[in-house]
Amino acid sequence: MKRGAIVALWIAGAVACAWIAVRATYTADLTAFLPKSVTPAQQLLIAQLRDGIAARLVLIGLEGADDPALAATSRALAERLRAIDRFAYVANGAGGLAKRDRDVLLEHRYQLSPGVDAARFTAAGLRAALERTLELLASPAGTLVRPTLARDPTGELAALLAAHADRAQPATRQGVWFDTERRRALLTAETRAPGYDLDAQAALQAEIAAAFAAVRTDPAMRLVLSGPSVFAVQSRAAIERDAWRLALVAGIGVAVVLYAAYRRAALVAFGALPVMTGLLAGVAAVATAFGPVHGITLGFGATLIGEAADYSTYLFAQRARGETLAGTAARVWPTLRLAVLTTMFGALAMLFSSFTGLAQLGLLTFAGALAAGVVTRYGLPALVPGRWSRTDPPPVLAPAALGRLARAVRKLAALVPVALLAGAAVLALRHATLWENDLANLNPIPEAEKARDGEMRDALGAPDVRNLLVVAGASREAVLQRFEELEPALAQLVARGAIRGYDTPARYLPSAAAQRARQAVLPERAELSQRLAVAMQGLPFREDLFAPFLEDVERARGAPPVEARDLDGTLWGLAARALLVELDGRWAGLAPLSGVSDARALAGLDPAMSLLDLKAESDAMVTAYRDQSLALAGLGVLVIAAVLILGLRSARAVIDVMLPVLAAIVVTAAALAAAGTRLSLLHLVAALLVLGIGTNYSLFFSRFAPDDDERLRNAYSVLVAAATTLIAFGALATSGTAILQAIGTTVALGAALSLAFAAAWSQPRS
Repeated sequence: MKRGAIVALWIAGAVACAWIAVRATYTADLTAFLPKSVTPAQQLLIAQLRDGIAARLVLIGLEGADDPALAATSRALAERLRAIDRFAYVANGAGGLAKRDRDVLLEHRYQLSPGVDAARFTAAGLRAALERTLELLASPAGTLVRPTLARDPTGELAALLAAHADRAQPATRQGVWFDTERRRALLTAETRAPGYDLDAQAALQAEIAAAFAAVRTDPAMRLVLSGPSVFAVQSRAAIERDAWRLALVAGIGVAVVLYAAYRRAALVAFGALPVMTGLLAGVAAVATAFGPVHGITLGFGATLIGEAADYSTYLFAQRARGETLAGTAARVWPTLRLAVLTTMFGALAMLFSSFTGLAQLGLLTFAGALAAGVVTRYGLPALVPGRWSRTDPPPVLAPAALGRLARAVRKLAALVPVALLAGAAVLALRHATLWENDLANLNPIPEAEKARDGEMRDALGAPDVRNLLVVAGASREAVLQRFEELEPALAQLVARGAIRGYDTPARYLPSAAAQRARQAVLPERAELSQRLAVAMQGLPFREDLFAPFLEDVERARGAPPVEARDLDGTLWGLAARALLVELDGRWAGLAPLSGVSDARALAGLDPAMSLLDLKAESDAMVTAYRDQSLALAGLGVLVIAAVLILGLRSARAVIDVMLPVLAAIVVTAAALAAAGTRLSLLHLVAALLVLGIGTNYSLFFSRFAPDDDERLRNAYSVLVAAATTLIAFGALATSGTAILQAIGTTVALGAALSLAFAAAWSQPRS
């Protein structure tokens, strides 16, 4: 094919891939990296991670001023946040219910209130209620009672609210919530956006900060935010800041190395084209196959196909004197093709994963490596101007020193299998503590902020994000009825101190059966009117004052059961929807617990109820992910071995290529374990990258070399490629973010060991 046609085809493919990538949607939903096939308990865990109460709860603290100033700012801040529709609910212990909550609860009070019984509507019950109302009217609370007096003389709305007053409540000072040490005024805000929508959560947190800046009464006052969504936004921001800074440092370092190797700035620019093309092709493939492209897939995939930058290095550094670039490409292609294929088929194994995120990563790397390899083989020779192809290549730096170093290193070949066995022994000795299963330990949030979150959560009595009681049923109605039956037992656990507090969905949305039972005790209008007349005798109320009350009761008698949609826009509706989850046609009800001190008492509460430990389930999921990743990594090794056997046609040659990189991976893992680092999924993903990089080193060290010049070019191309890898991932290893640091440290150490072991063990084939 002519050069012009090759370049035109390349540009057309790149433009098509870019068009798909630009039109693709990108997501930050971390549940894409959870397995498709999980236990029912883990399905509930995923639901809570996506849209549970804890995921949408922002804890707000005000500190750095005296109590009156903090209280005044708390009231002003709560008022501003309630005016923002994207907050579903804001509470600070002052101001009572929002208007929407009050209106809905007043409308449906006879179906929702657990205090409705026949005795309340007898003449004696009505008389007692009216006398209590008179006492309240004469007290400072009279302003709260007067607006609803005509509709609710029995105080049913107050009774409904009192039913939730047994939940753990923060300490109150100056009329608002404070923590027990009185250092902070406290507020809570529930967002309408789910916790996994980090863009929306970041915008809402910025609105909280702006509102605080506008209302604070003391310049020294500080705002502190906490909660899962806050940590998620902070983690993403920390990773992005580190990634951009380190990418700039690494990019400059790599460019300097490549310029020193090529002696031509244009070649440095041309060398970036295979990587850019590979990334576009990978993103386009994922978008076509999966739809939304996950941000983590894009980040890890860009790192994984970063080894495609080595392809152009092998091409440019291998050119012999008087040889065209096309001639060099044809000469090194058998070895370069194996390097590309081992990366591709190693990544292809990830496509069998039940984790969508890992499958995306495998496809992106497979397509990216293929595109980068083809562009290096055919595109660069056709695109690079002829004057650079006809001139002599840059000289190998210090060839005599490089030759002496190569001969010295080969004398250490016997140390490679020794290192492999020693590393394996270290891993065997540390197998009990080798793996990190707790994702919290990878969180880049400082320990001080984690501790503050615990303090604020404890002071607020917020639901524990770890423990949930779960009741499963064939229908929502069955789940709600079961919770109503268990309510006395749960209250007894609070009384015994086994738990500090709890919530159930039936507290917010009673079962239809419970609602009908309450409606059944409501008397007909005529009967209620007679009883009310008797109850009012001698009391200072107008005879017609309670006509709205009679109308409300009559309407409630024939009203249909209240459903979740009737409570939309209220705290009650928000809680009911969050605590009732439909999974594959069945329903589960969740009861968040706080202050759990006796898990055994919970376990024996009821056979139909299970205690879900979110941390234990998340650990189990991480373990399953790790085990599957290990199996896929092993499959990747087997596939790479098969590709090498087909390409090299020699079992001994395959061993010579793979032994150094396997030794490097084992020694890297052993070194990390010996230093006290527990291995995680991040280290496994990084090890897959080391596998591809190290295999390439071995292939080029062992490729056919008829003379000393060819051996020097082989060694020189590997050294240049290794230098760029070590600079890029060495910079990443200095990151303060645990995720980036784990990847950078593992790849930098693994690549350095792969280079050393491959140089020592590999012998050029004759």
